[in-house]
Amino acid sequence: LIAAISIFIYSNGSAQNNNTNSLGEIHGNFEINAQYYLDDTLIGTTTAQEKMLSNAWSNIIYTRGNFTAGFRFESYLNALQSIDPKYKGTGIPYRFVTYKVEDLEITAGNFYEQFGSGLVLRAYEEKGLGIDNCFDGIRIKANPFRGIYLKGLVGMQRNYFSKAGLVRGFDGEINLNEFCKNLEEKKTKVILGGSFVSKFQAD
Repeated sequence: LIAAISIFIYSNGSAQNNNTNSLGEIHGNFEINAQYYLDDTLIGTTTAQEKMLSNAWSNIIYTRGNFTAGFRFESYLNALQSIDPKYKGTGIPYRFVTYKVEDLEITAGNFYEQFGSGLVLRAYEEKGLGIDNCFDGIRIKANPFRGIYLKGLVGMQRNYFSKAGLVRGFDGEINLNEFCKNLEEKKTKVILGGSFVSKFQAD
């Protein structure tokens, strides 16, 4: 798999040098974490049910002008110890398309998002801790006026290899230093923001 992906990326990368505008660009990465478990009487470990476990994933991203699309393949065979065993099997739980034109960006599929400091809403990924609560839906970002930033989203939240909970959210920020020209050079930066989030999830 690693060799196939490497050849694919290299061949497309070579073609890009000749005609970047028509072909776009492909980027990707691959990572695997595997552990082999042994008994250790000195620290009193218990006998592992499986001697070898592994987590692996690969990201493929395609970009061309204002268009971006990608997916992530994940494999837990089986999940490493300390990672929730509900991560089990293989699949493509993350895929998306994004189109951006001037001050408007639209994403369909999976995405991560944070409103402000993340107190009201935060979807993020931390593979080392077994955390991935991305959204699967639609997100719109807009910058209608200088210093004003808006976000809106609706989507289901990831729950291992399934989905749970419908989330709707809106976030708005105004950067006063950008909005008011006479504040541009001020050392004090002021950003005002507000968010609304609702979530429905059956018991």
